[in-house]
This record gives sequence, C-alpha cells and structure tokens, in this order.
Amino acid sequence: MPVLAQDDYTRIHIEVADGVATLTLDRPEHGNAVDDAMHSELTTVFARARADPRVRVVVLTGAGTTFCRGGDSSPSRTFTTRTGLTPVQEARLIVETLLDLEKPVIAAVTGDALGLGAILATLADVAFVAPSARLGDRHVPGGVTAGNGSAALWPLIVGVNRAKYLLMNGEVLTAAQAVGLGLAHELARDPLTAARELAARWAQLPPFALQSTKSVINVHLKEAAGRALAYGLALEEQAMAGPEFAAALTRRRTNSA
Repeated sequence: MPVLAQDDYTRIHIEVADGVATLTLDRPEHGNAVDDAMHSELTTVFARARADPRVRVVVLTGAGTTFCRGGDSSPSRTFTTRTGLTPVQEARLIVETLLDLEKPVIAAVTGDALGLGAILATLADVAFVAPSARLGDRHVPGGVTAGNGSAALWPLIVGVNRAKYLLMNGEVLTAAQAVGLGLAHELARDPLTAARELAARWAQLPPFALQSTKSVINVHLKEAAGRALAYGLALEEQAMAGPEFAAALTRRRTNSA
C-alpha cells in the first residue's frame, strides 16, 4: 500500500503520477480555510511524501479559486485536533515536516494565500502566483502572535525590519509585491500548469543531487526555526487564550454571518 494514500485524507486531495505528488487543499467552498481536520492532516502529509518512494517532487495547491485563506473561523470550529497533539504542537509539526522534506515543493498559488496559507506558500521552494492573488499574514490584526512560521522565517527572506513591518501591520500584498519581495518566485497566469511543468523537469533530475542541494540550503531555515519557532508558538498559544483573540474571532464570525 502506498505511503501517501488518499484513504487517509479527507481535506487534502492526493494525486501521484510520474514522480510528482500533487497535494490539493480541498475545501473550495470555504476558500480552503484550515479547519481542525485539515490542520491535523497537514501534520502528516509532508512526512508521508518524504517517505513515499514514488514521489520525487511535490506540487501544493488549492481547489477552486483560492489557495488557502488561512484558519477557519466558523462557529463550528472547536480548535481540537485529530492527532492527540495540541493545536500548537500540530502547528510546529507542520512547519518542521515541511522543512524536513528534502524533495522539492512547488506551490501553485491560484488565489489568495493568507495566514497559514501564506506560510505554506512561502515555505515552498518555488511559488508560482496568479496575478490576482494576494499574500499576507494577518495574525496580529486577528489578536494572535504571528508565531507559526512567518515571524521565525520571513526575516531570512525579506529582511528583519521589513518582516516586522509586514507582520506587525498584517499587510496583505499583491502578487506582484510578493514576487518583488521574494516571498514568491514568479507571476503565472496558470500557476498550476507552471508548477507541473517545473515539477516534471525536476522529477527527471538526479534525485540525490537535487534533494541534497535543497537540504543544504534549508539548514539556514531550520536553524532559524529551531531558535524562534518554539518561542513564537508559545506566545501564539498564550495569545489564543487571551481576550484579544476572543474579541477578534467574535468580530470575524459576526462579519461572516
């Protein structure tokens, strides 16, 4: 039985062909917002792609017109997990397993990538972004520390002070701005086609040379994550238990009703 199997996932659609695993966040009616089930599934899917011998390259995308609008703030969400871990432990595992995946990850950002969606897109090795897409982490306006990846890793991509500005303001960037800052690789009218074309080329390259090169580069990201991620997530957990997050969550749910 394949290591990466559709039967184990309800929120992520999986296709594996010709060395390429396409992982599609699959809640299009909700903008692929990350509910409790999807959050738990994201903790295992990258580790399984790493262990599956069929897979040489991963393409990550979203169903419908949105890549991922971030965390689900619907009234039905309980912030419980399917793994037995706490939500903060799951958040750390998502980032760490993505950074540990030596196989290249190409994001096809067909629409907005916000919150956790922005983190997934920017931690991919290459992100092709639709011109109409937006990218940003709005944890702070939502009453939460930006602790689950962006505050730890974006300073390496855009610089320390620019990362502070983006995250403390909760800036939402246009696709062109994201490319200009290095948070995405290239504008593409059809990001999924561009991602699949690059994935097909990379799947034909010598796998050890390709993967070991990525591993060397990711040492820098993993060192930064090791220093900052646990601290950031502890503060995020503290913020999620506080009144600022509760008030922001109530506002979002009221506005979306």
